[in-house]
Amino acid sequence: MFTNRTLDRLDAMLDAAIAGDFRESDYDETKLSRLEAKWKQYLATASMSRANLERERENIKSLVSDISHQTKTPMTNIRLYAELLSERLADEENLRLLGELVRQTEKLEFLIQALTKLSRLEGGLVTVAPKQERIGALLAGGCSGDFAEGGEETHFRPQYL
Repeated sequence: MFTNRTLDRLDAMLDAAIAGDFRESDYDETKLSRLEAKWKQYLATASMSRANLERERENIKSLVSDISHQTKTPMTNIRLYAELLSERLADEENLRLLGELVRQTEKLEFLIQALTKLSRLEGGLVTVAPKQERIGALLAGGCSGDFAEGGEETHFRPQYL
């Protein structure tokens, strides 16, 4: 079906495409020439898609970085105001509400940090290097927390190993 010359030309086209320097040779009416033209069109489309994907990644990374930066000051201010209020409040109910405000602030900070880490992973700034470890330490670290009577969680900070 294919001659050695045709297979050699297809092999050379694929090698050039892999190397990133594929050029369409002189166009004539042969099937191989039509295939070459389609191959060039496919590579151009794939290249544009890759460039668009990279541009979107950069946009997302920039947006996440901006969100992280813009939220740090307000979150720090909320924590500071909560600490100042805790020194002035004596009413048990108000202290409880203030504690809830602090917990919700911690949750929001955790989400922002997770978003930043995810952005760094996707952007290639941080790489994941999986390795085999004992699961006991991971479970003990992930499940450690302070619990009140009845199992109600009073304090929990995730640990990353």
